Amino acid sequence: MAKKIKNEKIGFIKYLKMVIQGRIFSLDFFRSHWGFIASVVFLFCLSIANRYVCQTKLQTIRDLQFELVNAKTDRVRAAARYMGAVRHSRIVTLVNENRLGLEMPDTPPVKLRQTDGDKK
Repeated sequence: MAKKIKNEKIGFIKYLKMVIQGRIFSLDFFRSHWGFIASVVFLFCLSIANRYVCQTKLQTIRDLQFELVNAKTDRVRAAARYMGAVRHSRIVTLVNENRLGLEMPDTPPVKLRQTDGDKK
């Protein structure tokens, strides 16, 4: 039992010395763990790329929402202008301003109905 604790202390001290001296990441370490290191680097790059794409798409969504609000406002303004242009009093005013010579009839229009004698 005492040997096991002593070996663990020696192993830890040896590992600590390697860290302090900067020999922990030697060429042998990279040769033996190249697959793991490459996969970790690839996952980091993938994570960074994913974050960039996500931020770009969020900015595009914000821009499109802003344009949508502006388009809705323009639609409401256009509808208000149209409704203002088709009011009866506005039409009468425009006819009088342009001197078209049109007048409103005093009597309502007459509906003509077809009788049996008129059919051929």
